[in-house]
Amino acid sequence: MSDEEEFGIGAGGPMVVEVKGRSRTPGSSRSPRRHHNDSDEYSEEEGWSASEDNESDDESVVPTHRSQRMSQRSPRKNGRSKIDMTPPDKKLKVAEKKVVRFTENGKVDKVITELTKCLALNRILHGAGHWKLARCHANLAEAYLDLKSYAVQAEYHTENAKSIMLNSVTSYTTDQEKADIYDVLFKIYYIQGRAMAALKKYNEADQMLAKTEKVIGELNKLSCVDDNQLDDYEIKLTQATARLQWKQKKYALASSQYDKLLKLMEDRYGDDSILLIPVYQECGKLEQSKGRYANHERAIDMFLQAHSIAGSHYKDGHAQLIDTSLALAQAYSSTGDEDGEAAAEKYMNESLATCQMIHGPHHKQTLLVQDELARLYIRTDRNAEALSLLSSSVKDKCEVYGDYSENVSDTYKMMASIHLSQGNIPKALKTYKKCHDIECLVLGKGHKKAKDTERTIDILMATPGISNQVVLSKGDELKKRPKFNAIVKGSQNLGGCKAAFD
Repeated sequence: MSDEEEFGIGAGGPMVVEVKGRSRTPGSSRSPRRHHNDSDEYSEEEGWSASEDNESDDESVVPTHRSQRMSQRSPRKNGRSKIDMTPPDKKLKVAEKKVVRFTENGKVDKVITELTKCLALNRILHGAGHWKLARCHANLAEAYLDLKSYAVQAEYHTENAKSIMLNSVTSYTTDQEKADIYDVLFKIYYIQGRAMAALKKYNEADQMLAKTEKVIGELNKLSCVDDNQLDDYEIKLTQATARLQWKQKKYALASSQYDKLLKLMEDRYGDDSILLIPVYQECGKLEQSKGRYANHERAIDMFLQAHSIAGSHYKDGHAQLIDTSLALAQAYSSTGDEDGEAAAEKYMNESLATCQMIHGPHHKQTLLVQDELARLYIRTDRNAEALSLLSSSVKDKCEVYGDYSENVSDTYKMMASIHLSQGNIPKALKTYKKCHDIECLVLGKGHKKAKDTERTIDILMATPGISNQVVLSKGDELKKRPKFNAIVKGSQNLGGCKAAFD
């Protein structure tokens, strides 16, 4: 117990006790006798197939008020209500299978629902103080954080899991069960550290990740935990630590942690694994975030590695190549030289062609790449090409985002800046007013963007000769009119006794 007391598992932490022989879980010391009949037998596979049919029916048929009322009624057989006598342990297995299936299909809300069912069923089976209930809280916290980015809910469930582990005596009979308990502790501290970092509680996040590292040290002492599992634990901890130090703007420490992470992942998965793509992209973004101290060549190398790995695994026209080529183009653009802009244009055109082939012109990703390409044209003084590209994208953005949206107003603002750079002030004023009208409707008149646009319009209207060329609307004419004042100030003070006798 000395090693466990080092990081609070013995003193003030979860107590882990080895039990010789058979062990009983809390709340399971006594169980009522069950009389099995042929009609009452439950098959796990039959239960699973029935649930599959129910899920497929729910997805294909839109429920109405009548169908919802009918679904709430229990099915009847021979005039009697049929009661679901499925044991909770069987229901738990079905719910766990649904969690895996919904996770693979990307059905986030259903994953949360099934994990909540697992939480309730585990409490029924094992009681309120069992480590398996803490594991369910940790799984639910991980789903909230990874699938929905709900850091507050993740922190709440990890606190519940930690209180269960701290306020109960956890017993185990085998090394594998002990490893499972330590795995729960790892997940609790790891998820809580990430949630604290998302909530900008950096000191608490450091403490949680330090405890996570000590749990890995305890797992390393168990013979039932192999090297691959230890490597997975180390990879998760290193990535969480690197992201935390990046948020704290400790760029040197974050870079060293990312280098360590790349080495661990290359040893674990290989040099050209798909899992390395997001890590290389994070390394490039970290280098770009250093501002004037950024090493653009290193950032380009990171994005180039990610793009080459994606190109070796995916065929031309795959969606993954859009992100890697766009990130690489933005990295080349940040250099500011002609060669970098030429390379950026090459990869942006490649990304745009892939977007149009996969998604078509009426898609958010396609419009995003078009905006980046238009900004590149503006930087390279190719205003006519930029204006043509932006003008053609306005109609598509109105269809995708709506006529009155922030994306459309930003497009009008870029077009107005091009007209202004070309010296066409009346055209720029007309486009700025379109932008300002949309910003006032979407963001409000007091928003920073709306105020900046209004200030630009006022400056342009003050230009000599422009007010005669531009036809003002009624609203603009009312703005120019002097404010009405009901108080008339006279030359002499009227009334008073002194004025009467003078």
